[in-house]
Amino acid sequence: MQVIDSVAAVFCYQDHIYIVRRQPHLNAFPGYDSFPGGKIDAEDSASQHPVRFLRDWDGQKMHALVREIQEELGYDLPAGIARGQVSSVKFLAEALAPAIVPVRFRLYFFRIDLQTFPVFTPDPGEIADTFWETPQQSLNRFQQGDALMVPPLRWVLDELCRDPRGYGFGDLSPQFDEDNYVPVLEPLSGLRILPVPCNTIPPANRTNAFLLGDEHSPQILVDPSPESPKVLENLLRTLRRGQVSALFLTHHHPDHHEHAPEVARHLDVPVWMSADTRYRITQKQGSDYFSGLKVETKQEGDRLTNWKGEAVLVHEVPGHDAGQLALAPESLRWFIVGDLIQSVGTVVISAPEGDMAAYFQSLERIIHLDPSVIVPSHGMPMRGTIRLHAALQHRCEREKAIRELHVIGKTQSEMLDIIYQAVDRQLLPLAMENIKSHLAKLRQDGQI
Repeated sequence: MQVIDSVAAVFCYQDHIYIVRRQPHLNAFPGYDSFPGGKIDAEDSASQHPVRFLRDWDGQKMHALVREIQEELGYDLPAGIARGQVSSVKFLAEALAPAIVPVRFRLYFFRIDLQTFPVFTPDPGEIADTFWETPQQSLNRFQQGDALMVPPLRWVLDELCRDPRGYGFGDLSPQFDEDNYVPVLEPLSGLRILPVPCNTIPPANRTNAFLLGDEHSPQILVDPSPESPKVLENLLRTLRRGQVSALFLTHHHPDHHEHAPEVARHLDVPVWMSADTRYRITQKQGSDYFSGLKVETKQEGDRLTNWKGEAVLVHEVPGHDAGQLALAPESLRWFIVGDLIQSVGTVVISAPEGDMAAYFQSLERIIHLDPSVIVPSHGMPMRGTIRLHAALQHRCEREKAIRELHVIGKTQSEMLDIIYQAVDRQLLPLAMENIKSHLAKLRQDGQI
């Protein structure tokens, strides 16, 4: 995976730092808290920057830093230095994002100390909110479950809590041993994500297993589905015996439960799922698939555990799969939606378990509930319901196109050729399933 070099500005004023919250519509890290900055462009000059403080560091990084600050905050850094508002620019740290994130950045953080309070004009196209706060206050918001943060931001905040005047922290990147373990990420406090390599539909190649539950509450492992005995071994090595109280399966598709019985047997825990999921799995995998395990069925409103003192409840979200269940705390500060949407790839609605009308209804229901953060099974969490709105709009547009083609007498194969021209040919059979499901819904609605 390509590594994208980037710069970040850590503005410091009277023990406070400046944090921005990215707009939820952005493709990369939607709705995440971060420092202002961005990627280094090829057009950024490599020549030494002529301005005091900036000439001490790599030229391309400084030109990129000046440009990004101007674009995002409307702030002229060289002018701020010239008028004495900026007292120093120092290298703070660098961090390389782990290889399993969808976009891998190498971030170079620069500390910019201020003598007077600055006037920033945040770009509303990129920035939804801003915070002047101490590093500890930023971490407190995260610990309370109110902020999405990528690991590098927290690493820098941790260092600044230990040494508020510090700089030159070096490389803060942790080493993930993927040969022997499954990485554990925590972009939202108390919701640990284990992106497990799995046998799923490209371009996705991992299914998120989630580990959640307050201390002294049941610890729930959601959707462990390692693709091979080797990955199973790594997952079991990552999980400590006694760390997990139960396995929870969102639905019956193999990329959400492959090798899950072996995980449950090794950890000596029960397996929870909907009655429909249990029926479909045993129909396909055999009645002995869960042999020796305690299997419990769950339904709408059941309480599984606690998160930040709130009950985590079950929600029924059929459509992609008739028995699919979702999880959310009472406050709806996050919502694990399974395969209702994906930030990697697309959702397939395939009979007999898939139902396009039910899929529309599930999307509409969660949009109405308006959870703060959407957590898909493939890809990273995202703030807001904008991707749910987009998925619903996309399906409505697809349905309109299919209806119009049906009215003029096009066959399903002709619809496939017209609508899915740009799709990888290996995925065309899945696209055909969506066409069939749209046609079934149109007939059900009396539109054809």
